[in-house]
Amino acid sequence: MTCKICAVLCVLGLLVALICSSPKAGVVVNEVMANEPGGYVTLEWIEVYNDSLAAASIVGYQLKVGDKWIELPDNVWLDAGEYYIVCRKRVSDISSPGFEGLWGDSSGVWGDTPEESRLQTPYVAQFSLTNSGGSVELYDPLGILISELTWIESGQDGFSWERTSPQSLEIAQSVDLGGSTPGFINSHTPVPNDLALESVDVVPDNGQVAITFTVANCGLNVISGSQLLLCLDVGEGLGVFADTIDTIDIAEIEPRATFVTMRKYSFNGIYVDLSAYLPDDDRSRNNRFDFVATGADFPPIILSELLANPGTPLETEWVEIKNRLYEPFDIAGWKLGDSLSLHSIVETNLLLEPGEYVVLAKDTIAFLEFYYGFDKTCLQLDRWPAFNNGYDVVRLIDNYGFGSDRFVYTRVFDDNFTWGRSEEPGRDGEWGRSENMGGSPGGANSVLYEPRGSNLVVTIEPNVFSPDGDGFEDVAVITVEEVPTEAELTMRVYDRQGRAVRTIVDSEGLLRSSYTWDGRSDSGHRLPIGIYVLYLEATGGGSIKKPIVIAR
Repeated sequence: MTCKICAVLCVLGLLVALICSSPKAGVVVNEVMANEPGGYVTLEWIEVYNDSLAAASIVGYQLKVGDKWIELPDNVWLDAGEYYIVCRKRVSDISSPGFEGLWGDSSGVWGDTPEESRLQTPYVAQFSLTNSGGSVELYDPLGILISELTWIESGQDGFSWERTSPQSLEIAQSVDLGGSTPGFINSHTPVPNDLALESVDVVPDNGQVAITFTVANCGLNVISGSQLLLCLDVGEGLGVFADTIDTIDIAEIEPRATFVTMRKYSFNGIYVDLSAYLPDDDRSRNNRFDFVATGADFPPIILSELLANPGTPLETEWVEIKNRLYEPFDIAGWKLGDSLSLHSIVETNLLLEPGEYVVLAKDTIAFLEFYYGFDKTCLQLDRWPAFNNGYDVVRLIDNYGFGSDRFVYTRVFDDNFTWGRSEEPGRDGEWGRSENMGGSPGGANSVLYEPRGSNLVVTIEPNVFSPDGDGFEDVAVITVEEVPTEAELTMRVYDRQGRAVRTIVDSEGLLRSSYTWDGRSDSGHRLPIGIYVLYLEATGGGSIKKPIVIAR
């Protein structure tokens, strides 16, 4: 008899262990926001989900967070497939933000839009989620642990931990564009049909803009006959299609494969708001991508002059920028950098008048001591990108992250002669050495030019290549034409952050007319898919930059 009781107890113990160790159909802890956006702890939340095929009551259910117990409300039923949010704060006020402020319409009232009405009113409770690791446990009315979500490291700020599916013990950081999916199917949960607009990369290109779209098949089925629409964005999240700019046919995509295409466009103005759309499918949150592209009037601000190796009595490096527009322009949020780093110019609003020059100096006191009587604007950056006396890159980046201008130099001049950009008709944009010691900060440059050679002619074939080892378009062939035979050629590949990732030729004589790039860095590592910039410079032949795209 005793043996039979022991056997029964063993079976019961096994059943309890199975219940506690793996999710089953029912109410589960599905997603947690532990590393809240911007460090506002009031934005922490927990999502529970009814994974069963029938409605379920959560009367008597409790959540355990650390040593804190949260009794869920006794009047809540969850329909099959319904989500429920437990948050630290529901709506925002002047003291701190709340759930409705980021994941609602920020009106201060919950449930006043169809988007919010999808969810029941979020339940407010007192708890604290630890970034570096923790767990949220769900107990039924009998005190049995029925679901648990555990994380053991700090995730990315503003990105949730989510189950890869409601029935799985595996969790992962959300890959949703918004960082989380409260009230929606988790970003990692597989669904039959799921085309995702994975990324949109934008690169200004001499008055045009090159836009690379990456579409991934995150679903279980092969998808064919789909299209991507590029539209003017009407703004305010209204979801209304404005004028359609382009319709792009998407080739058949196998599950877990990607489709990459680059298109060039011309837009009026400095910037334009755009939206890219995919058709509705089983996961709609990844079907739209809102972004900013550059127009024909870009760049508004350009580099004008540079002194990288000051000599006594001048004791500071400096860079001059200029507003090339016929209207004022605000440079708040813009950055100056070298090949390694970027640093803010000014965080507050600062309008540059049409044609105005502004000097950015490492040390404004030293600058004004040398340029006695200088009466224009001179700004000292909090941190300065120390420029090399040999090869370096001067980068000017706007508040959207676009490269507004860049200047690559391979040498500097002694005696405080500067590099300056010409404004002469026919030579506008050409760089040379200043005619006068100290240059001309605050005014138009007067420069001496190197002898002109032929203009560079460069072609890249294919412009979008896939170095995946399948024998098809594994390398990009770069053909250089019309370069003086005595010229020295420099050819480098830069990523979107302006970092040199591959040097193909470094100040060498023109050995051949064609070169190849296999999509690898200087260290031999395969570079990620995306848009890169090929920069070529030839002594006596000028310089040129062209976009080049790695796809898979």
